[in-house]
Amino acid sequence: MPDDRTIICRDLTKFYGHTRGIEALDLVIEPGEIFGFLGPNGAGKTTTIRQLMGMLRPTRGSATILGFDSWHDAVDIKLHVGNIPGDVRLYDQLKVGDHLDYIDRFRPGTDPLRNELMDRFELDPGKKVKSLSSGNRQKVAIVMAIMHDPQILILDEPTSGLDPLMQQEFYTLLEELRERGRTIFLSSHILSEVERVCDRVGIVRDGFLVDTRAIEELKQKKVRHMDVLFRDEVDPSGFEALQQVVRVQVFNNHMRITIQGDVDALIKQLARHDIEDLTFTQPSLEDFFMSFYGAAGGNDE
Repeated sequence: MPDDRTIICRDLTKFYGHTRGIEALDLVIEPGEIFGFLGPNGAGKTTTIRQLMGMLRPTRGSATILGFDSWHDAVDIKLHVGNIPGDVRLYDQLKVGDHLDYIDRFRPGTDPLRNELMDRFELDPGKKVKSLSSGNRQKVAIVMAIMHDPQILILDEPTSGLDPLMQQEFYTLLEELRERGRTIFLSSHILSEVERVCDRVGIVRDGFLVDTRAIEELKQKKVRHMDVLFRDEVDPSGFEALQQVVRVQVFNNHMRITIQGDVDALIKQLARHDIEDLTFTQPSLEDFFMSFYGAAGGNDE
């Protein structure tokens, strides 16, 4: 391999006629990191991945993986990369095991992780693909992408259709791969997923990369809502005075507290009161983008 660097995009741009997919993307993914590519549906994430995998030719600019040009060296790239596409397509008439055998014949060498992954994701090699649920089809895609133990993984919404237990198993697997030095590019529109596994995140909106930051910085930026039901009426001024509290709304004994950043001071303030019930919801991606960019939003590709 001519270069040990992982993924580099320089002015990477794709237009579909007059419609922008992604424009002027400059990005470097460091070896051994899990990089989250975060944005709403239609922001340009899948267009970027399809260019990285050599499925779309850039309108201008370039992308390289391990020093190979994504368009001109697409065959070489696929030997070193595992990819889960956003629209998984499988051969319905094949059994799961036969499907994996078929994919294996396109790559030299062995598949050292195949049996382990089949066990971890509870797949039956004798089942026909056409009988599988959407979640089990997604698990087949995961095994196909990772069973040859690639140096780089490029994953487009990889947990789509998985039940919560399998999602957790997948996250654990990604963390194990990172510990072994693998590099992972993870596209998602689920903020909690990105927070769970990523080291760094790039935020894309309307076809532009608008920010890149460490995941800890992202956690401090997000806005969350805490709904508290007190047993008695409470003066909201003690909560409004807290630095991290953005807004306090009071409805009789019910208080909705909007907070940005660390919650420690808020929890200590709540501990001084008699509380009947409390819920603390994770922010939706829409809430996050509203807090990050004001009223601006994303459009479809």
